[in-house]
Amino acid sequence: MPFRFAPARNAANSPIARILKRAPLKLAANDHDGIFLGMKDTTQDALRHFAAHGLRAAKIALGNASAAAAAAHDEDYRYWLGICRELDARAAAQFEAARSVPETRLLG
Repeated sequence: MPFRFAPARNAANSPIARILKRAPLKLAANDHDGIFLGMKDTTQDALRHFAAHGLRAAKIALGNASAAAAAAHDEDYRYWLGICRELDARAAAQFEAARSVPETRLLG
């Protein structure tokens, strides 16, 4: 069975020519330095903390908040609780609720 070569009618419109004419790929829309422009500082810090610790980042942030509360560092406590709130709001709310339980001692 013989094969017959059938060249493209116009070499400029051949599939190979179209591939070679393509412009270089542009950068992704979020691939620039201004990605954090619209974010709160707490969100930026939470993302960096998550990048460093992965899925256990919220648990580590709660541990840091607990240590800061035990050392009576209110500013650090609020910072780490804010980081945890960004990562896991329910765990932060449970931690805060457990910490603020009033004493139920009976008088007398």
